[in-house]
Formats: sequence, C-alpha cells, structure tokens
Amino acid sequence: MLRTWILYILMLLATAFLNKTIPGYISSISFYVILVIPFVSLSHIVFSYFAFLQSNKINKTKISKGDNVEYTIKLINPSSILLVPYSLHYISSKRLFTQIKDEEDNRIIIDSKSRVTLKKRLTCAYRGTYSIGVDEIILNDYFGFFKLKYSDIKQHKILVYPKLRELKSNLLRNVINESSESVISNDTQNMSVFTDVRAYQPGDPFNRIHWKLSAKIGEFISKDYSGQITNKTKVFLDTYNMNLTNEDAIVFEDYLVEGCVSLIHFLLENRINTHLYYEKININKLKGTSNNDFSKFYDELAKISFYNENHFINTIWEVLNIEQDSCHVVIISQNISVALAKTLIKLKYQNYEVSIIVCDVKALELEDIESYADKKAQFLLATSKIPIYRMQHNENSTVLGVS
Repeated sequence: MLRTWILYILMLLATAFLNKTIPGYISSISFYVILVIPFVSLSHIVFSYFAFLQSNKINKTKISKGDNVEYTIKLINPSSILLVPYSLHYISSKRLFTQIKDEEDNRIIIDSKSRVTLKKRLTCAYRGTYSIGVDEIILNDYFGFFKLKYSDIKQHKILVYPKLRELKSNLLRNVINESSESVISNDTQNMSVFTDVRAYQPGDPFNRIHWKLSAKIGEFISKDYSGQITNKTKVFLDTYNMNLTNEDAIVFEDYLVEGCVSLIHFLLENRINTHLYYEKININKLKGTSNNDFSKFYDELAKISFYNENHFINTIWEVLNIEQDSCHVVIISQNISVALAKTLIKLKYQNYEVSIIVCDVKALELEDIESYADKKAQFLLATSKIPIYRMQHNENSTVLGVS
C-alpha cells in the first residue's frame, strides 16, 4: 500500500510538471484524472463494504479427532455494480487443523447480481473446543490505495473428542487388579481376601483372576471371595499447562488427556469403581462403575481446559483427607516435583497403592518439556518403589512402559 502511494505521488507530480511545462488539453486531463483516482477508489471500497452480504455455516459441531469438518461461506453482491476484490482470513490454526482442500480465496471478485460460495474441509488434529472459519473479510480497492476489514461475522465452535485407544500395559493391569483384591468392603468381618480358587469361567471379571497363579500353571485361575470386593481407583489428572505457548500447550494437553481417556475406558470396561479428579476453578469429580458411565467421562475430558495455576498437591490432599478409603491412586502429570514425590511417598506409607503416568518426552517432541521430573524426585520415587509409567500413543493403542 505504501508503495502504491509513493508511485501515485510521483505520477501526480510528473503530470503536474507536464501540465505546467506543456499546457494543453491532454496534460490537464491526465493531471485531473490521476488526482481524483484515490477519491473514486475510496468511494468504491466504502460502497462495497456496505453493499455485500455474507453467510456461513459448518456441517458438524461435534466430531472425533481425525474427522473432517466442512466450513462453507457465501459472499453475495445484490447490487448492479462490480464490487472490489475480497480476501478471507481464517481463524483456524494450521497446527490445530490439517487443510485437505484449499480454495483460491486470496482475491475474490463478485460480479453484479451474483454470489460466490467457498468451502473449506479441515481435519481436526487435536481434541478440545475451537473456533473455526473466517474472522475477517478484507476489502482492497483495485488500485491498492485502501484496505478495509469486515469482522461482523458469525463464529462457529466445534467440540473435538479425543481419540479412544486400547490401553496396553500388563504391568499396570496387574497393579490395578492386585490392589483391588486387597480391599474388603466395610460390611464384612472376614479379613481374608478370598477363600478358594477355581478354573476361569467366561464372564469372570479381570479383577477376579489370580494373575500370579495363572502365570505359574499356564492357564487362567479365578478367585472365590468370602466377602464383597471394593475395587476402587482414584485418578488425579494434573491440569497445569506448564506455562507452554498456546500451540505447544494444545499438543501437550491433547497427549495427556488421551492417555487419561484410555485409562478410564480400561477401568470402566473391567467394572472397576473409578473416580476422576481434576481442578477447574474448584475440584471436579466424576465417578463410574461400568462402561455405561464412560460417555460422561468422555464428554468432560473433551472439554477440559488446562491452567497456569498449579494446585495439584492441594487437590490430592483435600480429596484423600475427606474420602479416607483404601484405593489405588493413579497420578497423571508431567510435572513431578520433589514436593509431589514426597506427597506420594506419604500416601504409600498410608497404605495407598500409588502409580504415576507421564508422557513420553520423545513422543511429545516439545522443546520446552525435557523431562517429567528432576533427578531428586526420580530418586525419591525409585527408592520408595512407586512405579512411573511412560505413556506413548500408537495408531490404535496407548502403551505404558516402566520408566
């Protein structure tokens, strides 16, 4: 635009000089034509700003990660005058959405009494709630003197659900199943966990399998219980965003939440009494006992947001001080501090079974996250025999390996 004005001023000075040195009809007309061009151009762009109409829509508001959403915008010229060129600015980040089909929409010219329809298909790369579509329509006059921005455009939000993967970790499965066996309901006086064993029968839940004995004899063996089992797992999801940039935070949060989704699905599928805790202004809690309850966890984990404030340790203490019941505690966090390590060690001394799940740093590929804990915290956890599982997502599974 600056270049256009510089060229215009030079041309205006040249025609003025020509008109002065060689007076005549042609030199005078040339000077006045060049003089009024910006005024005509300004009038035309202002008219175009108020004359055109637009409408837009999306074909879906709720989708799963990896699915496509189609955004459609229509630009209408109801007048009999050719309007100025338009260009569109899309609010969607390139990192959030993979563009499948890109329209040539950098310079859109709408003929008189006509309309232009543009469609953009996007593949959603990360879970969460996002705005998509056009946030600005930019008008440029034909000569390049002026630019106007139109922003009175309806915004659309979509909810992207995380991808559901199968949890693969025999070690964690055994820990959860063995810990659930060690807790007897309060309404029984019999302190033995089980009184007999028998051959596995179709329909027996995983938490009734005697894993150690099954491994020794080479076939599944189930346990007969003398009392009612209370197999409870409390999952604590750390919603601290680690002060990452907005786009890096989206990648990190997506990875952590998808691991949580896989774990919750595994627990509910095996009919384990599951409680999920996370901080969202206050401490939030979801609970379920079977796969029928998974949908409410899935909906909430799709919407969950991470924050700059870190009150994770306080959340754990507040919950467990109120709900003083034996259970398996699973920590999902990428910020294992010395203070958190000491907290988890105290919980273990109080007879809680404690496990930690962290993201595999190499899989994340984020420069600002080099490790999940400093060396002192890792040493404290290792000497207290609190297992740390590194989470890595494959195409259809979430693999947990011992750190």
